Amino acid sequence: MTVIAVTSWEGTPEAIENLIKGSKASAPIHEKMGAKNPRLWRAIAGDGMESAFYSIEFESHSAYGAFTDEMLGSDWWKEQIVEAAGAAYPDLKNNGTTVYYDAIEID
Repeated sequence: MTVIAVTSWEGTPEAIENLIKGSKASAPIHEKMGAKNPRLWRAIAGDGMESAFYSIEFESHSAYGAFTDEMLGSDWWKEQIVEAAGAAYPDLKNNGTTVYYDAIEID
């Protein structure tokens, strides 16, 4: 069953540009930890130009759990999320991560 974790960010134009740079640097690290298809989604029309959504995919709930365990124990988490993202607040806000599963995927 495919699982996708989507982290929602909101920020100033400059903060979002820094988020893009950080996401490009983080993607290969997340892949080494077991994530697949890292993407940073941005609006091209309509509302939400101040938002960005970072998504990563997993083959199962257990694969997502293993990734989370590794990520939370990593230096990357401390340096990039706790320290760097924390220092960027309030220009950049982490609105949390929602984890979805594919409800129409049949095994």
